[in-house]
Amino acid sequence: MGNGSSGPRMAISAMADMLKITRQQMLQLRNVCLRYAKPKPTSHDRSNAGGLFISRSSLNKAMEEIKLDPLDIDVIGHLFTMWDTKGEDNVNLLIFLAGISPLASTMDVTTKLRFALEVFDVHQTGKISFDEALSILGGINATASYFGDSVITPQSIENVVETIFKHQDEIKYLPHIQSFVDHPFIVQFCTANGTMRYGGSNRMDP
Repeated sequence: MGNGSSGPRMAISAMADMLKITRQQMLQLRNVCLRYAKPKPTSHDRSNAGGLFISRSSLNKAMEEIKLDPLDIDVIGHLFTMWDTKGEDNVNLLIFLAGISPLASTMDVTTKLRFALEVFDVHQTGKISFDEALSILGGINATASYFGDSVITPQSIENVVETIFKHQDEIKYLPHIQSFVDHPFIVQFCTANGTMRYGGSNRMDP
């Protein structure tokens, strides 16, 4: 998500300042990508929440269609490479876009998290499942790690989600946004005090 006005400056926040993509364009990108995305029914991994996958060529086509700035296209392309951990030339569309959505916002952490959930919640249900929350927070964590930020562990992310969900499979996320933001592990992430770095042995895959 990136930090607010206090604490060390996170690299992901600095990158968000450099890029030109706006929140409106991120939503446009999602909507155009949905026309090209396809299901991947053979996968049962919890990280595949959302169920629709997009190829690099289709993502590039969508970015060109909405006329993203060349720098934005280049950065998002590199992030696609990171996310395509199995070299299958596809990534989970909604988790990917939710994970990189902080790049389209220079607002506070609460606003960034709410926007990430909005990007993911394409049907505007206002709800999120346990596994979806794990994947979205993991995606944001992975994106920050790509830019060199110290991030939190997968175990920390799971602790956050378990604390908020309280043994529920699904919650309405808006009433819980502040609880997410105030959780000690999210505060640790947003103040650049995580214990992991991209490329290390404990790398967080999206």
